[in-house]
Amino acid sequence: MAYFGGLGGLGGLGGLGGLGGLGGLGGLGGLGGLNASGLGGLLGAGAGGALDPLTVQGLQTSAQAIAHVAGDAATHPSRELEFSSTDNLDRWSDWVRASLYLSDFFSEIVWEAPKDTKEVTISYRSRSTGDAHPFFRIARPDGDLFDKQLEFVRAYMDQRPERTAEITSQLGFPTPYFAMILGLVPARNGKTLELITLTQVLAAHVAMIVKHHLAIRRPDRIGTTILPMIPTPGHGSFPSAHATEAFAVTRMLEGLIDASGTHYPDGEKRKKLLRKQAERIAVSRTVAGVHYPVDSWAGALLGKTVGEIVLKKCGVDTELRGLKYEARADSDFMVSHYQSSKWGEHGVSELPQLSVDVSEQFTWLWTNAVNEFDL
Repeated sequence: MAYFGGLGGLGGLGGLGGLGGLGGLGGLGGLGGLNASGLGGLLGAGAGGALDPLTVQGLQTSAQAIAHVAGDAATHPSRELEFSSTDNLDRWSDWVRASLYLSDFFSEIVWEAPKDTKEVTISYRSRSTGDAHPFFRIARPDGDLFDKQLEFVRAYMDQRPERTAEITSQLGFPTPYFAMILGLVPARNGKTLELITLTQVLAAHVAMIVKHHLAIRRPDRIGTTILPMIPTPGHGSFPSAHATEAFAVTRMLEGLIDASGTHYPDGEKRKKLLRKQAERIAVSRTVAGVHYPVDSWAGALLGKTVGEIVLKKCGVDTELRGLKYEARADSDFMVSHYQSSKWGEHGVSELPQLSVDVSEQFTWLWTNAVNEFDL
């Protein structure tokens, strides 16, 4: 059983400052906006940029010239910040908060990948009780399944001209496509956008764990006529990280709509738009030639559970029931099938319900995001 201890498993966290902004939509294929540190678009946000050499020299000479007017050093009592308090979070740079969020989340995630069963199980381990309960289990399909799935990939290629703009602009995190539905803008919804980016980064990391162990080759590696319209990402195909991220964000935003009260009187319609947008983001990766439909199935299910964990860590009272996925060769992916009443036809079954510890840091971010929707 493997686990994340703090930031131990994130890799390459040295030199956190100044490595990208909150926008962070750089195209890294299936990794969304992640960079070498694993903090994605949050890294570097809120950190001051380097000054030019002339200004640095000017500051030095100015300080030497004016310091004498302040007199002797101040002798006031020490004013320290409160120890271990979420009241300090707003004082830190965005990338520092991101580091704390990831430490919190991945200190509670464990996984198993026995070679005899070829199944990957991702579990949540409570820090309060020490108990670990699975929230996602997935079996590695036989190679013949993906040979059959190539027929779907070829059929979707006809949609490339229509979706070119979406596909290329979604190489990174497709945050603008969700912001459009809820009318989010940075000046008013900074914490909401931070919560979205955090959810995407968490979902992408969990997806990479599963991808690594299942090690499924991309469609263009087994089908000579696929010819992707974008660079093939340098990691496994199954599950789709784009689908994982999109459906994790959708599930989180559904909870945010509920918490926003009367801000959205048409909240249920917006939820439908979010789910349809997530479907389109996932399917566009099949259109591009880099994913099978079952990749989207696996990613959407994994994303749903990650989104619900985020909600529960934020203190939202929602049901979290683990899911198991055994891919079916004849399954195409569409949101009309992505509902519990039809899951059985596509190899989805439920695992036991589980609880998640509430996080002070996640609750702080959630409360600030919800407050951005006051009328």
